Amino acid sequence: MYSHPNIKLMDHLNSVKEIGLKVFYEKKGLKLIFDIDKIKAALENMLFFHDFGKASKYFQEYLNQSVKEQVITVDKKLRNHALISAVYSAYLTYIDTDNKILSMIVFETVKKHHGNIENIYEELVISPNKWRILKEQFESIDLGYFNKNNVSFEELEEFFLDVISDIDIDDFKSEYFYLLNFFFSVLTYSDKTEAIFHKKNITKSIPENIDTFIDNYKKVKFENNQNSELNLLREDIYNLIESKFIDAVNDKKIISIDVPTGSGKTLSVLNIVFKALKNNDNVKRIIYALPFTSIVDQTEEIIGEIFKINNYDADDYLTVHHHLVETGYKIENDESFEGEKALFLIENWDKPIILTTFWQIFNSILTNKNKQLRKFHNLANSFIIFDEIQALPYRYWGVIKEILTKLTKLLNCRIILMTATMPLIFSEAKKEIFPLVDFNNRKKYFNKFSRYGLNVINNLNNLNINELSKIAIDHIRKSSDKSFLFVFNTIKSSLLFYKILKDIFNDENLIYLSTNIIPSDRRKRIEKIKSRKGRKIVISTQLIEAGVDIDLDIVYRDFAPLDNIVQTAGRCNRNNKKEGEVFVFSLKKDNSVNRDSSYIYSKSNLIPTKNIFLEKNFFLESELLNIIKKYYMEVNKILSCNDSLKLKDDIMKLNYQNIYDNFKLIKEMPSVVVFVEKDKKAEDILKKFIALGEIEDKFERKNKFLKFRKDFYDYTISVKISADKVNDIKNFEEIGFLKVITKDMLDFYYKDDTGFNSEFEEQFF
Repeated sequence: MYSHPNIKLMDHLNSVKEIGLKVFYEKKGLKLIFDIDKIKAALENMLFFHDFGKASKYFQEYLNQSVKEQVITVDKKLRNHALISAVYSAYLTYIDTDNKILSMIVFETVKKHHGNIENIYEELVISPNKWRILKEQFESIDLGYFNKNNVSFEELEEFFLDVISDIDIDDFKSEYFYLLNFFFSVLTYSDKTEAIFHKKNITKSIPENIDTFIDNYKKVKFENNQNSELNLLREDIYNLIESKFIDAVNDKKIISIDVPTGSGKTLSVLNIVFKALKNNDNVKRIIYALPFTSIVDQTEEIIGEIFKINNYDADDYLTVHHHLVETGYKIENDESFEGEKALFLIENWDKPIILTTFWQIFNSILTNKNKQLRKFHNLANSFIIFDEIQALPYRYWGVIKEILTKLTKLLNCRIILMTATMPLIFSEAKKEIFPLVDFNNRKKYFNKFSRYGLNVINNLNNLNINELSKIAIDHIRKSSDKSFLFVFNTIKSSLLFYKILKDIFNDENLIYLSTNIIPSDRRKRIEKIKSRKGRKIVISTQLIEAGVDIDLDIVYRDFAPLDNIVQTAGRCNRNNKKEGEVFVFSLKKDNSVNRDSSYIYSKSNLIPTKNIFLEKNFFLESELLNIIKKYYMEVNKILSCNDSLKLKDDIMKLNYQNIYDNFKLIKEMPSVVVFVEKDKKAEDILKKFIALGEIEDKFERKNKFLKFRKDFYDYTISVKISADKVNDIKNFEEIGFLKVITKDMLDFYYKDDTGFNSEFEEQFF
């Protein structure tokens, strides 16, 4: 009997069981609600019998016909193997454990191990017609092949109806959700790893001296740095965080690092987690999550440099995972993979250091998707770092708090939240979170990090673009030795402002940034801002807001929630060379009834911010600690909890499809992917993409695309349009899902300085 072409069924089942149990035994300190022996018995039944149905004569005949490339004559319903495997493995689990919930979890996991999990109440019913099919399948299977005693089909059916179908969903606990995720992850991971690689392990141990990496890096990188007051403060913060962490690492599960922007959070947190990875047997993995792919890439460069200075190759130990990541994967003995195999390994999160996005983290938990849940088990025994935690949507604070708490209790995780504007997801007063920098030290550091003053223009009364331009032009002219950053809430406003300034300061170093610009050009412009000496005038949208390490003298920011404003202000006088200035204005277009801010931010965030600025229209950075705290307290008072409450209820009831439908970390807007054939490299990439259409096999086609996916997306933009605006881009060439601005259309549709010509459409971000 065979499970796959040329793979014996028994060999496959034994290997999947071996891989899955090894994954389970490597976990430390798990508390998965039920007795560990019962968990183990359930896992063994699930792993070994997940393909039990492949022993039916119908599946074997189907596989034989497929291998011989014959016409398939076996009825599809009879050759399907998942449901009969699910019923039988659940039955064995109940015999071994006398546990209804574990049996249900094994049933659902095996039933859906080739697909996505559905709402559980829909899954625990089998129709009479399906029972007839299951009976035919079961009676064609020789139980002696599995060394099992005979059991009648009627016993299986009676078990399911009396035990599984009789389960009361109203008695569920939220812990069942995490247990089902864990089981599903272990099975899908083990099954696919065995089927693709026929290997038991594709991991690599950490460098012996990883605990010294950051100290070594600092000695080399900052050898010639002056002992300025700012650098001494950064060193003080670094040492405080390390010393407090040593005391907290064993018993504090949720930790915060709340210090001003530009104070060295990244190196401080890498230092403590690298030490934990070396010295704590319970720590198997570091998962470093950030809100945006742009700052993931920026952090990847830092980690790569850290490993290089310590004479190691980061690719051996680091997996970078987001939707635009380059699909290459290196393992031990310098063996490497590309294409779909590499993507599979990237998505597994097996390496000791994972660098990823918030989306990837939370969509490994709050989802019903097979591919995304597959890595869930690798959250166990990990330090999970959320850098720029304030970027998480307010509406999900409640459910995020519950999830992170459950991860620490059930999967023995440690959580580190980092930001300069710490949201009130957890309460310090209630000891829900342990600050590595306590309030007194935070106050001291914020007092000393007084790099700018924050000013409110016109008492936040609305300005139009021309009124703002007059103020800005006068300021630029009077401050001829200063660099400026102007941050807008919409692309349209940023473009209008840029064009006004370009007519006046055409000879200046004027730089425009928004998602109108293709990613490859964005990176070049950010590098230009960082490296070029002399005066710069930067006009941008809020994509520059968090994590982008640039330093300008004067910042103007369109009205936004206070934490967004503070993050933008972090680009002002970052290295404390001179006194900086930040100005907040409120922009409204002449033909609009709403401020620009109201298009992308909710009233629950804008109202508390406005009230703070109405009380006082000037702050020093050193005053922000108390103001931020006050702001979040006001947000909490008026914040709607409906989204979190609904998700918590769906988690409790195992409504996986509802969870997937309702959890949207990124607001989705109608959009079209547009490829810009901007240069010779883009021309070559487009030819490769067009050639994919000639490949009939979808797996080969995907493999070919994955090899140049990262370069492909470097030349794309997402044009957000409403349904009635689709005709505005009807002149673009269309290739599959793609719209193309060809090289002969560049003059009209894509400008060198401002990117995509979007005058017909209002866009955000």
